[in-house]
Amino acid sequence: MFLTSCLSVFAEPRQQGSGVVTLGGQILDSACALDANSAYQVIDMTPVPVGRLVREGESDPHPFSLCLIQCSLTRPDPDRPGQYLPDSEHVRVTFEGLTDREGRSFAALGSSQGVALHITDVNGQESIPGVPMDLMPLAGEDMVLNYVLQLVGNDQPIAVGTHRAAVRFRLEYY
Repeated sequence: MFLTSCLSVFAEPRQQGSGVVTLGGQILDSACALDANSAYQVIDMTPVPVGRLVREGESDPHPFSLCLIQCSLTRPDPDRPGQYLPDSEHVRVTFEGLTDREGRSFAALGSSQGVALHITDVNGQESIPGVPMDLMPLAGEDMVLNYVLQLVGNDQPIAVGTHRAAVRFRLEYY
């Protein structure tokens, strides 16, 4: 029971650090549906001067959300007609992609250098690529999972240029 999607970031130097985040995916088996507005969203990243990245080590936060809708916590057991599996009580998100910063962030590829992509939830929990985040209780039919996306320095010299990153996410229900 999981959902796989793709999160991509693209930015061009002429736009001084602006970028686009695109989400898309396919539901394989899920206790909740992913709202189409959540699945196909665009985040315009504000320009980040090189000096700020050098001084502060990160860009402004760019919020994004995964909106779970029409959650059905009760599930029929496909092997036993008329019987039900235990209700889904939690959801867990795992973001996956190429890593940077010793596995703590997602790699930014392209002609720019010195930056990586970092994701945290609204409580400050960092998403480590490939490592499941904490379980969150499912609450009712609809639920919004809020995250923050930032460019961060990766301890390499910063070079202006284009960059991109691809990040997949998986939702698991328990």
